Amino acid sequence: MKEYFLSWGMLILSVICNAVGAFVIKMRLNELGAVQFESFMSIFRYFIELLKSPLVIFGTVLFFLAPFLFAVSLSRMEITVAYPVQVGLNFLLVLVLALIFLGEHLTPLKIVGIVFVCLGVMCLHR
Repeated sequence: MKEYFLSWGMLILSVICNAVGAFVIKMRLNELGAVQFESFMSIFRYFIELLKSPLVIFGTVLFFLAPFLFAVSLSRMEITVAYPVQVGLNFLLVLVLALIFLGEHLTPLKIVGIVFVCLGVMCLHR
């Protein structure tokens, strides 16, 4: 049980940290709008405004924690399994969050992609 948690459990935790971290940063970016490349100072002010949000700080911590959790998992799993599963599960979690909270749309092509990702993850888990 301990080995399973340190492999698959850490992999899942790394996916959650990565996806949630990126998602909360994206929510704040949506509020601020696109980065304007008028000058170095405008870019600097934009990122200072971004970093004023406690949620962005939390998201950044999660985002930077994810690789360390993945490393724990990777030390106990084959990379040919761990990495594709991580990428696929990240995609699925971000997709679900974007659909629910950001109002992004589910297209037929995305559905086909989801099916392929799920099949791939299932094949790699076996």
